[in-house]
Amino acid sequence: MTQTFPLRRDQVAQHVDVAPGGEIVLRGKLVCSTDASVIDAATTTWPAGAPGGGSADSGGLIDFAPGGFHVTSRDPATHEVHAIATGDPAPACALAGVEAPCLPLRLIPLARARLQMAQELTSCLNGGITVEVPDAVIPPVAPAAAPYVQGAAVLLGLGVLASVGWAVHRRRARSPIGQLIGLANRTRAKLRAADPVVAAPLLPAVEAALGALKRRRVDAASTEGKRVAEVLRRVETRLDASAVEARADREQQAADELVCEIESALEAVDEVGGPRRERA
Repeated sequence: MTQTFPLRRDQVAQHVDVAPGGEIVLRGKLVCSTDASVIDAATTTWPAGAPGGGSADSGGLIDFAPGGFHVTSRDPATHEVHAIATGDPAPACALAGVEAPCLPLRLIPLARARLQMAQELTSCLNGGITVEVPDAVIPPVAPAAAPYVQGAAVLLGLGVLASVGWAVHRRRARSPIGQLIGLANRTRAKLRAADPVVAAPLLPAVEAALGALKRRRVDAASTEGKRVAEVLRRVETRLDASAVEARADREQQAADELVCEIESALEAVDEVGGPRRERA
């Protein structure tokens, strides 16, 4: 439904509820009783008797760009102006403390051009300007583009389903049973990478516990569920400690090999250097 409302002159800027790319239409004019100049939303027209003769300035009542709008057409004769919301930053709206996009008034620049105060200019203006926000029109889809539109709709639907699935999975993972199953899965993965001597007796038991949890044989929030979680944490802690010890052993072995190689090289240097010193 098209919205039409008057442009207010008692506010520095007026918010317009239109999305980026949306169009607004401003119609009407203001006539100054002291100099007979005509001001519409985007143009000021001076009469023939004005200093310098009749003319038209490309500056009207609205400062469109700082308000987040771009003028697409203007008609000084009918006083109709079309503009679209750009979605760009609107510093005039922020300065006035209103939501963007907005229609900031140019009363001060217009008054300065007449060597007047803004209040003097406002008091001489008669008439009004209306703002029209047409309904957004969805262009028809060309037959050749229909398959692409359908494909985009399918992709969008899959994306929505994936988002919903991810949200459900995340919610389950945060639940007590989800956290307990996650702990069991993490422990099983560490067992599969651990020393076979350590993993052999523990892996079947953890596999059985994981299967029981997935079948909901144990309530994760109950006392028994907490007991299962505690023993799984003990296994995980033991595996982490074993992994640290194994890594330390490997580092020590590598260091021993390096030291042995360096010492052998030093011995070889000493053997070659001895006869040379004797000949000297």
